[in-house]
Amino acid sequence: MTKLTIGEAKARLQEILDEGAKGEDIEITDGDGTTYRVAVTVHSSTKPVERIADLHPGSFTMSDDFNEALPDSFWLGEE
Repeated sequence: MTKLTIGEAKARLQEILDEGAKGEDIEITDGDGTTYRVAVTVHSSTKPVERIADLHPGSFTMSDDFNEALPDSFWLGEE
């Protein structure tokens, strides 16, 4: 397990990410003694994520006047 202070972690971020990608455990301690364990998840795929249309129908709504121009008072900061 690699143990670092926050200052060391800032200076060695790329090294920490590389070690985490290899499965190394990393522990970072801040000035008041709080300890953090770092987990690195690596996604090496260059293939774009497939998007599925209408996967969650009804999960959001759009107002009926969405395409209408905003009033001048909006742009002048009066609203």
